Amino acid sequence: MSRIIANIFLISIAFLAKSQDVHFSEFWATPMFSNPALTGHFEGTYRFNGIIRNQWSSVSSEPFQTFGGGIDMNAPFNVKPFGVGLFITTDNAGLSALTSTEVQGMIAGRFKLGNLENIKLHLGAKGGIIQHSIDYSKLNFGDQFNGIRFDRNLISGDLTNGGASTLVLNFGAGSFLERRINERQRIGIGYSLYNINQPDMNFTNSFEARIAMRHNILFLSSLRMLDKWDFMPSAQLNLQGKQNELVFGGAFRYHLNTGPMNPQAVRLGAWTRAGDAINIAVGLDLNNLYIGGSYDINYSTLQPASGYRGAWEASVVYIIPTVREKVKRLRQCPDYL
Repeated sequence: MSRIIANIFLISIAFLAKSQDVHFSEFWATPMFSNPALTGHFEGTYRFNGIIRNQWSSVSSEPFQTFGGGIDMNAPFNVKPFGVGLFITTDNAGLSALTSTEVQGMIAGRFKLGNLENIKLHLGAKGGIIQHSIDYSKLNFGDQFNGIRFDRNLISGDLTNGGASTLVLNFGAGSFLERRINERQRIGIGYSLYNINQPDMNFTNSFEARIAMRHNILFLSSLRMLDKWDFMPSAQLNLQGKQNELVFGGAFRYHLNTGPMNPQAVRLGAWTRAGDAINIAVGLDLNNLYIGGSYDINYSTLQPASGYRGAWEASVVYIIPTVREKVKRLRQCPDYL
């Protein structure tokens, strides 16, 4: 009976996931994914970003896993006000093998607002493809119940094929307004809109399964408190159809080395996802490398099944600093050679 209940729960989660976008608790570690306007927004030439999320391992032998990774470039072809990038996500939803893969190209520009000092408006857009697939053979259906138990050898009449897939185009855009003095003193707020074309993700032609547009409001900041201490409050609000998600909190950053050649710092913070979980996160800054990890402590109505266990994430960001051209020096040969 417990296995039947678990299957029903996970099937419901899997099909619900079709209408909602992938999300990460460490939204500050995935700038391109959080808002396309942040593409190319960093000090350097190239930025590599990777993240993994694992959840529901407490209630299923096949936990949900989400992977994300990308690369973006600041000032491509020396066009300084712009940035370009590519971000890929893959989401695997448990027993049903419901898999969603999204490949998105991004472009953004940075613009000064008149004579306002240290204030810039970032505008960005993204476009690409989403591919959905599912393996029905890994699910249990009502007509496989023989009166005593589920019999996997019984072929369900609900579905005659082993799986299905679909491929669609998807587009989004975003903006971000920021006042930035340096990395330790900055504040910004942005708005982005995803699934502008509301792609239809149905596996059959009998009904529509359009992805609702998602509205995102993002707040990121860093406030210098003491010589070696910063406070970094941040928040994110997602509104998609009838669903909403509010995450807010912050981290303290302690600088082990503030020198420009080899800056080092450690971070410790906490965020809450309203009505769902508390996220505890740690991070380490080593010059151009950031390594982070977090864990969601679930306190929602699922808590009796999860035992306060939620999801864990691990992230990494690596920036290649600006490549300087070598200065060619002209050497004059002596007359006697």
